[in-house]
This record gives sequence, structure tokens and C-alpha cells, in this order.
Amino acid sequence: MVEQFIEWTTRLNETNSLAFAFVTVGTMIVVGVGIALVVELVFKILGIKTEKIEHHH
Repeated sequence: MVEQFIEWTTRLNETNSLAFAFVTVGTMIVVGVGIALVVELVFKILGIKTEKIEHHH
């Protein structure tokens, strides 16, 4: 499945650079969100709090 995606994106890059750019950005978003979800799950399992930090000015 990954090989087919790589082949498709390679052909897309050769034929339509703008569409390739959107696919690349979308892929980066999906991978980033996936990594964030895994990290949050690991932190939750380990009992590490991931609350927002307050900034004092």
C-alpha cells in the first residue's frame, strides 16, 4: 500500500505539481497528528501530565 502511494505521488509530481503540494501538506498533517496522538497516549499511560503551560508576563 505504501509503495502504491509513493508511485502515485511520484506520477502526480511529474504531472501536477500543485496537487502534489497539497497531497504532501495533507500527508504531513496526518503524520503529525498521528504522532501527537501516540505521544499523548504514551504520556497518559506513563502518568505524565500534559496540561497547558501558563505564561506570566
